[in-house]
Amino acid sequence: MDSLEGGLRRRASTTSCSTCYAWASFLIWTVIIFLLIFGIVFFAFIRSNLPDIKVHRLDVYKLNVTKPENKNNDARLTIDVRIMVNVTNNNKNMALVYEKFDVETKVEGFSLPKVRLNGFRQNAMRGNDLKIHPRETRLMVNEDEVKDLKLNADHHEMVLNLKMNGKIQFWFKGHMISNLHIKVLCEDVEQSQIDQAVAHECNIKLGFLR
Repeated sequence: MDSLEGGLRRRASTTSCSTCYAWASFLIWTVIIFLLIFGIVFFAFIRSNLPDIKVHRLDVYKLNVTKPENKNNDARLTIDVRIMVNVTNNNKNMALVYEKFDVETKVEGFSLPKVRLNGFRQNAMRGNDLKIHPRETRLMVNEDEVKDLKLNADHHEMVLNLKMNGKIQFWFKGHMISNLHIKVLCEDVEQSQIDQAVAHECNIKLGFLR
């Protein structure tokens, strides 16, 4: 009789533990699914409120090629350009705060000195022009590169690649709701299109890490 009662108790205890584990698993998975859905919705909300960033001007101030006295040496290229990038906050209710941007530029495949832009605040429905002016630089180029560069420069067909890394904050009614890393990619920007007042739209990537 005692052994029978003990068996019943053990069976009831096992059933009770199984029920507890089942409820615990259910609650854990419910929380995980909720957090996942919340994360997806929040990230989609943030992406929908990103600014529009476009390259709308490329000015070439100087493009000189100095040929070497020794024909076996490469020529020296001196290049000085200025790029204008428009950043527009189209959101009606949210302000954006940009921290410092580290900017990398390439013109016709030649890397120019890096530039750091100061941060700024942008209220709703506002636009700002960012002037990117890498300091004048000198590069060594071979004869074939010189020919291609001169031809593209003469026909205003130079190609620009621009990358900006920084951070962006989203502010709503005086409260910061997010602070994320931002990477702006403006790839294969054609000078001929910009000269015709066709701005080049850049891609924006978000992330918690650089």
